[in-house]
Amino acid sequence: MNTGIQRSGATPAGASTTTAPAGEESSGKPQFRKDLTQIIAAHNIPYAAQATISNWKDLIRKSQKAFETKGPAFLNVLSMCHRGWRFKQQDTVKIAKLAVDTCFWPLYEITDGTYRLNYKPRKKRDIKDWFSAQGRFGHLFDPEQTTMIAHIQKEVDARWSKLLSLCEN
Repeated sequence: MNTGIQRSGATPAGASTTTAPAGEESSGKPQFRKDLTQIIAAHNIPYAAQATISNWKDLIRKSQKAFETKGPAFLNVLSMCHRGWRFKQQDTVKIAKLAVDTCFWPLYEITDGTYRLNYKPRKKRDIKDWFSAQGRFGHLFDPEQTTMIAHIQKEVDARWSKLLSLCEN
C-alpha cells in the first residue's frame, strides 16, 4: 500500500499519481503493474489467491481457506482508495466489481500449484469502463491518448488469456 497517492509497482499503467502525474510530458505511469499474486505463486507456497470486496462470499471462503492452510498462504485483495483513485466513496463496491468484470483483477486461487478460476464474467467488459469510473485515468480519454487505452487493453487481455490457460491445465 502507499500513502499520499504515490505510484508503486502495483499501480496500473496510465494512472496519474502524485509521483507519476499525467501532464504534457507524461501519460501517467508508463509500466504495467507487477502481478504480485503470480510473483508469490512462483514460490510454490501451498495457497495463494486473489479477491476483492465486490465478491464478498469468495473473499470469506478464500480467507477461511488461507487460515486453514498448513504452511504459507497469501491473499491479494484489491482495496479501493476513493481519494487517490478519485471516485465517490459510495461507488467503492461498483469500482471493485468493474475491476473484476474487466478482468483487470481476476478472481482465482492456486492450491498446491493447481489454478482455479473463481469467477468468469458473462460478458467481459472493456478496461475503459473501469478507467472511466476513476478520475486518476481521466487524462486517458483525451483524443491523443486513445492508443494508451488500447495498449493497456491488449495487456489485460493477454494476462486474462494466460490465466484461463493456467486454469484449464
